Amino acid sequence: MVKRAKTNSSNENVSKKSNKPATWDTIMPLPSNPETGETANDFYILDCETHVMPEDYRRFIQYFEGTKTFEFAHEMCNHWFWKDHRTGKQAAIHPGMDWHIDKIIADMDRSGVDQIALMRESFIDTAGDSAPFSTNQHVIDAIEKYPDRVIGVSNVGPFSKRKLKDILWELEYLHDNYNFKFTKFYQPEDCPINDRRLWPVYEMCQDRGIVAFFHTGITIRMGPTRYTLPVLLDEVASDFPDLKIVAYHGGFPYWEELVTLMWKHPHIYVSYSILLTWLMRAPHRFAHMVGTTLQIAGENRFVWGSDWPASDPYQSVEAILKLDIPEELQEKWGYPPLPKDLKKNFLGGTLAKLAGINVGRNKLNFPGENKPPKGKTSEGDKTRKIMRNKKKKK
Repeated sequence: MVKRAKTNSSNENVSKKSNKPATWDTIMPLPSNPETGETANDFYILDCETHVMPEDYRRFIQYFEGTKTFEFAHEMCNHWFWKDHRTGKQAAIHPGMDWHIDKIIADMDRSGVDQIALMRESFIDTAGDSAPFSTNQHVIDAIEKYPDRVIGVSNVGPFSKRKLKDILWELEYLHDNYNFKFTKFYQPEDCPINDRRLWPVYEMCQDRGIVAFFHTGITIRMGPTRYTLPVLLDEVASDFPDLKIVAYHGGFPYWEELVTLMWKHPHIYVSYSILLTWLMRAPHRFAHMVGTTLQIAGENRFVWGSDWPASDPYQSVEAILKLDIPEELQEKWGYPPLPKDLKKNFLGGTLAKLAGINVGRNKLNFPGENKPPKGKTSEGDKTRKIMRNKKKKK
């Protein structure tokens, strides 16, 4: 297991003992909103986007040219999401480059996150499209170790290079044998979101109730952004009216385009994954995005994700707990006040409903100070039962 630093800290992510910026394993109280008295323990929290990529696996492919993309992504995140541009100081916590499941769970304990939707790292250009940064087996291993905390997200691409029968078999296998409830479409290195080769995959997701996650908006170096423009979801949503669609990253910078599509298609939802730690340092910008979404699409369309480790889940959860739309923006732009249940739905309620997860039976109680919660979850029980039955069939 991961060892955690036994230091004290404040909610400002600064250790009281050393007066140095906190690290991912600094012992901290749960995220909270002092004005309302709310803490992370008051909500069921489900992170819709976390990535596993153990260092002991990545080192086998690190000499490929494509791994340099990862270095670029790290620097980009450091510039946009982990620094306060007004002071130049570190503003968010990054866990380093070893994305091991023990580290992920420890970070979620620190942040009061009940369960995570876990996926392999999507980058696939490390070795001529032959060696991804991590695999679906890494997700399976994490589920077997933490069945109460981890819910699988399959990634069965690249769709333009694999046989359809293999794609559909793997998608079905993961969801039937390990209780995967989600699948990820990462198209920058593959084919456009509205490529017709994806239609049989969308059909299987729709028929089986699998929630479809899409990277939308700007891409990181590899692959053209035109493959992931939010407008491409229009055709998909029209042809598959019962497909549950979650658009990652708010389609940024084309977020208004995405919100308009959400008005047209009630089965499209938005996740502001990775953007929250940036937006919390630009609260009016964030309030504009939330207010516009409320105006056009309604209050039950928000899904939370950290894009771990690209952003700090602790700060991200706290940003939602402190979320508000200032009265001046309500008066000037006509935004509604924050609905009573928005935080509950944003942090996990909406995605749980999409995936058929019982919130009450999966809510954990965190003692704080990075200590893991006790007890089991109904999803964990279901996953264990499915895996036991699988072993009996063998």
